[in-house]
Amino acid sequence: MYEIIKNYIKTATYNLDELITKIDKFYLESKLTESERDELINLATESVRDSYQIDLYQKIIDLEHRVVFLETADFAVYTSGYVTKKGETVKFDYNKDGVLDLLRYDGGRSETALSPGKIDGWHVVDSTGKILGDYFKGEFTPVDEVEVTIE
Repeated sequence: MYEIIKNYIKTATYNLDELITKIDKFYLESKLTESERDELINLATESVRDSYQIDLYQKIIDLEHRVVFLETADFAVYTSGYVTKKGETVKFDYNKDGVLDLLRYDGGRSETALSPGKIDGWHVVDSTGKILGDYFKGEFTPVDEVEVTIE
């Protein structure tokens, strides 16, 4: 196992944290001695390439958050007690994923101080105002499953 890992390290195409975890696993399984483990970790640390240490998935998630922020800069963030006028779009994290989504109130009242989804008439929309679905009582129903009517 020692020679296999040593040859792999020479390729320098690894994520250091993941490789150290694997080396430690092999050590705990008695497939490496302590001195082999230490040598491989030192070799891996010295040979690491920065370009392979980037978490691309996290980078994509970060970029998505930035794009959403830029696309929605003109909308108010909903806070408790905020009065939303009919036809107004606000930012609100309805699905609790850490990203502020756009919700528009199209209900029967001229305005509401209730939080998004507490009463009927809330729609999840994109930055252009296109309705993506209905949001009512904590449930999201995609547009293809609901007949959208704007009063």
